[in-house]
Amino acid sequence: MIFRRAVLAGALVLGATGAQAKDQYYDYKDWTVLVVTVDTGEDLRITCSMWTGGDGEPTVGFTISNGDALPPDVFPNVQLNERAIRGHATVLKNGETVNFIFDDGDSATATVHADFDQEGFAYAQTDFPFEDNQRVLQAMQRNGQIDIVGPSGLVYSASLSGFTASYRKVAEQCGFPVSGVID
Repeated sequence: MIFRRAVLAGALVLGATGAQAKDQYYDYKDWTVLVVTVDTGEDLRITCSMWTGGDGEPTVGFTISNGDALPPDVFPNVQLNERAIRGHATVLKNGETVNFIFDDGDSATATVHADFDQEGFAYAQTDFPFEDNQRVLQAMQRNGQIDIVGPSGLVYSASLSGFTASYRKVAEQCGFPVSGVID
């Protein structure tokens, strides 16, 4: 949800200034890919998002643009994103850590940043250390599920069914190789 909202807000702003935007959705099992193409008149900006979850649950995924540093030099940062309804707090708190635990026993620790958006809704998102981004993506590619565990226990279980096809689509649309994650 946070991915979709951020991408769509950017597309609306650009659309108001005369740029032409085109959105494409793709579903691969439990994952969704959103590709937003904006022709600014000067260049073609493509923003790719992929996620699983939502519908009141947290999401796990990432957003990347063809204007960003891309793989194999820089790998996307996978995030858990949690949003609360107005007047309620998120389960995760600012500064906490969560563990992404994969089927094969591999795990990675991420730090939580929690705050309020411009409309007053509480949100929390996780970030891995930069050097863990590629390893997390590789673990997602070879596993079937992630259990995300915080200080109070299980926060969310995310299916990885469809992750590989989604990652391939994002790489194709945003113009980077899959090598280093999918070999």
